[in-house]
Amino acid sequence: MNRSIIISTLIFLAACSSSEHKAPFYSELYQGKPIDTLNIEEKPLSELDAIKRGDAALSLKNTDLALYHYISALEFVNGVYRDKALLKVGQIHSARGNHELAEKALLLALETNPNNVEVLEKLGRDYSKKGDVENGLIYFSRAINADQVRLNSRFSFSYDTSIKQLESLKRDENSPALAYLGLGILYDLDAQHSIAQAFYRYALEIKPRSSKAMMNMGYSYYMEGNYAKARHYTLQAIKLDANNDKAQNNLALIYLAQNDDKSALNVFMRIMEAPEALNNVGYFMMLQGKSAQAVTYFQQAIDKKPYYYKVANENLERALMQLRTDSESMPITR
Repeated sequence: MNRSIIISTLIFLAACSSSEHKAPFYSELYQGKPIDTLNIEEKPLSELDAIKRGDAALSLKNTDLALYHYISALEFVNGVYRDKALLKVGQIHSARGNHELAEKALLLALETNPNNVEVLEKLGRDYSKKGDVENGLIYFSRAINADQVRLNSRFSFSYDTSIKQLESLKRDENSPALAYLGLGILYDLDAQHSIAQAFYRYALEIKPRSSKAMMNMGYSYYMEGNYAKARHYTLQAIKLDANNDKAQNNLALIYLAQNDDKSALNVFMRIMEAPEALNNVGYFMMLQGKSAQAVTYFQQAIDKKPYYYKVANENLERALMQLRTDSESMPITR
C-alpha cells in the first residue's frame, strides 16, 4: 500500500477516535463573558486537567474562566468526575443568583451519580431557601440515606421516623452536617421540636464548632418555651461566632420572653445604634401584647432621632392603636 495512503488513513482513524470521546460544549450551562475573550491558551488534555484548571481559575476569583473549564470537563464523555464538575458549575451559578442554571447543573450531576451527598445537600438547601419544603425534605433525606450507604448502614431515614429510630443513624466526621441541620429546621417549622433538636445534636456531633447548629438548637428550645436551654445554646453560638447577629437577635428575644427587657436592650445595643435597639425592644414587646411598655421604648427611640426616625413613629402609632383597641374591648365593671 502507498505510504501516504497509510498515513492519511491513520490520521483519519485518530480523528474519529478523538471525536468518539468528545461531546459538544455544554453552552446552555455557560453564562458569562464571551468565551473568545477568556484568553484560553489551549484546550484541556483530559477531564481531570479541565477540573484542575477550573479550580485554579476559581482560586483567582476568575469565575467565568472557571465555569468554562468545568463545563469543558463534560466534553470527555467517558469521564469519571462528571458529577464533581457539574457540582462546581452549580455552585458558581448559585453564588451568582442564577438559580435555574444551578438547579439544572445539580440535577444533571445526580443523573451521573445519584448518591453524591454534596449535590443532594446543595439541592436540599436551595429548595428549602426558596420555600419548597417538600423538595428540601426529599433531598436532605436522600443525602443522609446516601451517607448511610457509604457507612454500610442498613438503616434508611424517612420523615415518619421516630426519635428512637433516629438513633440508628450512623455518622462520622464526613457525614453531611448541612443535611442534618436542614432537616432540623424543617422539623422545627412543623413544630416537631424534639425531633428537630435530635438532628441539631447529630449536626453538632459531626461539626462540634458549628455556630449555626448551636443557634438553631437554641431557637428550637425558644419556640418550645424552654428558655434556660434556649439561652445556653444561643450563648454558645455567640461564643463560637461573636459576629453572629442572628444569634444576638435570638438572645434578645429570649430575654424578652423572660420579661428581662433591660438585658434584651443591652444585647441589641451591641449590634446596632441606640434608636434602632430601643425600637426593636418596643417592637417585640408589642408583638407579645405588651403595648403599654412598648410605647415607652418607641418614645425613647424617637427622642434619640426626633426628626427622621420614621419606623419608631409608625410603631408608636400601632402600639397606641393596640392600646385603644384593648381598652375598648375590656368589659365595663360596676
